[in-house]
Amino acid sequence: MTRGLAQRIVVVAFAVALLLAPLATVAPTTATETGGFHWARKSSQFTLQVGSNLDGPWPAILKQVVADWNKGETVTFRIVGGGTGPQECRPVTGRVETCNWPYGTQVGWLGLTRLYFNDRGDHIQSATVQMNDSFFATNSQYNNDAARRHTMCHEMGHSAGEDHKSTSSCMNDSQFAVFNYLHPINKDFNELARTYNHKDSTSTVAGKQKKDKKDKKKKKSGKKGKKRSNRDRRQSRAESEGFFSPTSLPAVPSGLTGSETMTVESTEDGRKVVSLITWAEK
Repeated sequence: MTRGLAQRIVVVAFAVALLLAPLATVAPTTATETGGFHWARKSSQFTLQVGSNLDGPWPAILKQVVADWNKGETVTFRIVGGGTGPQECRPVTGRVETCNWPYGTQVGWLGLTRLYFNDRGDHIQSATVQMNDSFFATNSQYNNDAARRHTMCHEMGHSAGEDHKSTSSCMNDSQFAVFNYLHPINKDFNELARTYNHKDSTSTVAGKQKKDKKDKKKKKSGKKGKKRSNRDRRQSRAESEGFFSPTSLPAVPSGLTGSETMTVESTEDGRKVVSLITWAEK
């Protein structure tokens, strides 16, 4: 199985989902019909928190990727403490959670982005980005900084609502791009500007958008309580969200000719989850 030169979306997954359960207005439509999956926010420019549940080379890679994406003026990623554990990588409302773990080679994926939608199914409410160290941290062609940076850049773009490109952008999903196209380009920033060129009446983005510095000062001078370990805090926070993270890892669809698929799942409470899966070359 090889990675193709362009995006392949498994439309059958949507058809099957529609047949199995009538989704009506709750189901998210395809990205091309909506102009791109996107977060709800009251401004055309906003800050999106990125929880880091990363170790090894990944925290440094994430910082580089965030610096690249923040050259645009629409979405500003801000790295914060992780809110989940890396193995389960559960979503946290209003944020993107990034994780790395040896998830296995049986299903053969490099990167996995899941977009969790609100109860109406019209806006992203949370997202998770997973890096599969079963490829990146082992004796494979992907165990290098170029492949890691491309994949993180690619999946972070998806978390903001970016689609694929057939350009020199990291949003290009070809095999060649994995080792050569490591950054977003102006066309990516322009697409994000178009996607968020409207204002929503509500917001699905966590945190105050214009008082981050003041809030930090208040927190420093605020209450002093018993310190908890990062692991305990992450587990408690993830459990409090009430989300169900799909426990079964994706299986390679039969007849796949491209390098990435998009499928639809449902949480236990009926909310829709769009999974964008980048496959490794076999």
